[in-house]
Amino acid sequence: MANKDKLLDKLSESMDNRFSDVGSGILSNTKIVSFQQWPNENNADFGDSEVERLIDHFRPVLISAGVDVDLIPDQWTIVKSYLYKEPTTLERLTWSEANRKLRGSCPDILDLVDLVLCMPASTADCERVFSVMKMVKTDWRSSLKCETLSDLLMVHLSSPSIKDFDPSPAVKLCHASSLRSWRPDLMENPAAAVVEEVDEAEGSVCSSSPFEDSEPSVYAL
Repeated sequence: MANKDKLLDKLSESMDNRFSDVGSGILSNTKIVSFQQWPNENNADFGDSEVERLIDHFRPVLISAGVDVDLIPDQWTIVKSYLYKEPTTLERLTWSEANRKLRGSCPDILDLVDLVLCMPASTADCERVFSVMKMVKTDWRSSLKCETLSDLLMVHLSSPSIKDFDPSPAVKLCHASSLRSWRPDLMENPAAAVVEEVDEAEGSVCSSSPFEDSEPSVYAL
């Protein structure tokens, strides 16, 4: 029992040290996305300062995503007033439901909320990406462009497994967008392929044999 108490004390101390900055800094401002942290009654000033600090912190990311950061404070007020009028209690409310109802009128503040909700709790995702990048960008492929490497990582990380992957849509898209027609089953019948090549080739040569009574032979270029 003494060792058990020591273990629990050490675990509690480690968690306090690990999350010591939750009550301060940018992490403390993310509490606005938790409905459990909202007051029971509508407070006109609730979350205003937190939203401003989140805007300042994520401004470059929001602007690059096409979010109008100047409209976020006013939309935050609209979101609060609307959600407090809902018959559903805040404990049962989810941001998915709020997103469906307010996406048309308050898209910018909802983009900020989505960004906060997507913040990872650990660096496991980043470490996984670096591991995949080492497998993709080898010594023989060290000259890959950043755009190409990003696309390859997206395929590796976001695509389904090989047994669940269906290539049919990609094949159809490739056939539809090609400049010339694709014939994937052309060589299944070699004889038909030769006839088709002869019919399509404009420069096909027909030559007669040295014997006058023989049939002309056809050669496909």
